[in-house]
Amino acid sequence: MSDTDKKMFPDERNSDIMPVVRNMRTKGMSLVEAPINKPLRVIDIAGGESVRRRLLAIGFHKGDVVELDSLAILKGPILVRSSVSDMRIALGRGIARKITVEVLDGRS
Repeated sequence: MSDTDKKMFPDERNSDIMPVVRNMRTKGMSLVEAPINKPLRVIDIAGGESVRRRLLAIGFHKGDVVELDSLAILKGPILVRSSVSDMRIALGRGIARKITVEVLDGRS
């Protein structure tokens, strides 16, 4: 396996890449994986410039505290409520996967 293949397809033989992936997953979770009706802090918004700009335009910022109101059945959009402005936003799952959040435990 060449060095390029090891970077593209990491596995246990290439252990220098895997711990980085695990560390990113332990810091937060995507908005789709988050629990319902728990306070969440937005810690990162991945994706291109257009995704970031669209989320900023509708009032979704890094550092905001939000709550996941509901998940639509059959892979539909999710409903997110902003704790600051009490505004509700419906997001598609593709965009929601690009938003990394952490669960707040009351010590915010």
